[in-house]
Order: sequence, then structure tokens, then C-alpha cells
Amino acid sequence: MSNGHGKVRRMMRAAILLTLAGLWGTGPALAKDVSIAHAKGTAVLHSVPAKVAVYELATLDNLHTLGIDAVAGVPKGADGKGNFPPYLSQYSDAKYRNIGTLFEPDVAALTALKPDLIVIGGRSAKQYAALAQIAPTIDMSSSSKDVVALTTQNVRKLGEAFERSDAAEKRIAAFEAQIASLHAQSAQAGTGLLLFAAGQGVAVHAPGDRFGHVYDFVGIRSAISATIEETSAARPAPGSPEAEAARRKQQERLAAALSTDPTWLFVIDRNAATGNAPSMIREKLAADTRIAATSAWKAGRVVYLDPKTWYLVGAGIDALSQSAADTLAILKSGGK
Repeated sequence: MSNGHGKVRRMMRAAILLTLAGLWGTGPALAKDVSIAHAKGTAVLHSVPAKVAVYELATLDNLHTLGIDAVAGVPKGADGKGNFPPYLSQYSDAKYRNIGTLFEPDVAALTALKPDLIVIGGRSAKQYAALAQIAPTIDMSSSSKDVVALTTQNVRKLGEAFERSDAAEKRIAAFEAQIASLHAQSAQAGTGLLLFAAGQGVAVHAPGDRFGHVYDFVGIRSAISATIEETSAARPAPGSPEAEAARRKQQERLAAALSTDPTWLFVIDRNAATGNAPSMIREKLAADTRIAATSAWKAGRVVYLDPKTWYLVGAGIDALSQSAADTLAILKSGGK
């Protein structure tokens, strides 16, 4: 009789273990549970995720740099190709399941994939509740303005979750050394002004604006004062009086910023990031007499920041490392 009870207990224990594996991954058990704090709460991992669906390109970058071969699904969109930076182009391969877009997950494809972990952030953050019903989900969104600190923090989280902490610390040390070199150079570079080109227009971004963290990343003094955060309002309808008023205000702000005659111009070209229209950024900037009149433009002190890094990827350590290296080289050359 006791042997029968023992057999039942063993069967029940096996069933529980199988259930946990289905919920929390089929990879090896972690030495201890890992708690990952994220924008929607805390996720607890009992084992190393073996099959991951990634909707955030910064996380894809960080997994890639740590040599984690667990990515099974990525957003590729209707054409099935995705919009990846060249260094992440391998994820366009058919071996990685197409699970929708950065904005709209393909729930059917994701359910069929049966991932151990889903990672979202930014553009996909609104889908958290629906995706969390499919598999454990972490939201890597953040309101932090310090992109370097955010990047190192996220690399550490992933290193712990995938038992790559040593590799994570080595990569972070190299990244921080790179940023220190960039800051040492930029401290002597004068002032900078960030221009954001979208559609047919060009706007200036100050510290506090959407891409204002570029100043801190580069380590250069902004030519204009920081923006005081305002409660976000709905975007005015195209062609409306409100839209025209907003356009005039944007142009006045740009003119005032350029009148400070910044030492350096930094440019993010949204069209080049999205591929929605041919990018003619240099011609567009040259055609604006206010930009062309600046000392920075005349001397060629213009840094064209990689658009996919800054508009699509964000806090990805490889992307930002390359941006730091490129920017440092241009600053050292004097922009010629």
C-alpha cells in the first residue's frame, strides 16, 4: 500500500515539474530564482528561458551582445523582413518566427511559438496585459533620461536571467570606458544642438525633450536651455489652426536655437530610420538658410547620428557603443 502511495507522489511531483517547465521555460534550472523588476511589476524566473519572443530592439541588441541564443520570434511585419539595423540583420532569417510588428503583436503566431518569455517595451508596451496571458512577459520600458545607466541596468538584468553575469559585467566595463573617452573629448568641444528631421520639417530638441538625452550621452553642453516638461496634449489635426500654430512655434524655437551659433550640430533623421521616404537629409539642411549660416555647418561640424540606433533601438549596448565610437572619431577630426 505504501509503495502505491509513493508512486502516486512521484507522479504528482513529475506533473508539477512539467507544469512549471511549461510556465517558466524549458532551459536549465537557475541556481536561485531570479526576480526581474520591470515597468509592469516583477517577474520571477525559475529556469533559464530557452525560447524568447522579443518585441524590443534594445533587448534584441543586448541579448545578441551577450551571445544568448534563445531568441525564437521577432517582429518582422507584413513583408516578413523587419526593419533591423545591419548588425542585427540575422534576425530577418526565416528561422526566427515573425510575431507581428513593434506595435501590433501577432497573437496567433505568438501562441503557436509557445515562448518561455516575452519581452516588450516602448512601442509594444500597451500590449502587456494580452501578452502576459500567453507567457511570462517583462516590459523593458523606462522613463529614465539617462540612456547609459538604463543600458547597463538592462544588460545586467539579462545577464542574471540567462546566467551570463560575468559576460555582462565585462561588456558593461568596456562600454563605460568608451563613454568616458567620449566625454573627455566632448568636454572640450564647445556647445551642441540636436536637430530632429521628420517628414519635410526640422525641429530642435533640447535637454528634456524626447531625444534630449543625446546631450548627456555625448557629454556636450547644450547650446540651449532644458525644456520644462509639460503635460502632453493631443496632437492637433493636420491642417487645423492649432497645427499651424504649433508649426510656427516650432520654427521660432528652431530659429532662436540656431541664433546661438552652436559649435556642433547633431542630427537624427527619422525618414532614414523608418525607410518611409527617400532620405535627403543633407540637402534638406543645406536648403535652410538659418542652418547653413551657422559656424558649425560652414565648418562641417555636423554629426549624423545613426537613425536606427536613436529612433528604433535606443538602449542597446552594441548600437550605442558604435554611436559613441563614431561620434568620438568625428569630434577628434574637428568635423572635416
